[in-house]
Amino acid sequence: MRAAHERYKDRGFTVLSVSVKEEDDVIQDFVARHDLTYPFLMDRDGRASLDFKVQSTPTTYFIDPDGVIVDMQAGMMSRAWLERNIRETTGT
Repeated sequence: MRAAHERYKDRGFTVLSVSVKEEDDVIQDFVARHDLTYPFLMDRDGRASLDFKVQSTPTTYFIDPDGVIVDMQAGMMSRAWLERNIRETTGT
């Protein structure tokens, strides 16, 4: 995700990670340890997970510029799936 964020961020692609019911210091340590540059949101009460009907983690959503979810992957994703969705979502 970090590589995709860095490669495509100037083309309208954004990675946004949502941490569900995790302590701030745990996430801050994770971000620092992995040198992550994309934003993390804290879903402290699990509300976002309920709104997006998350069944398992990780879950990845591709949302187009109009805010429409165009694809979703529960669990781990392949690089090919990620790249295909980036191309389709950003038009690159």
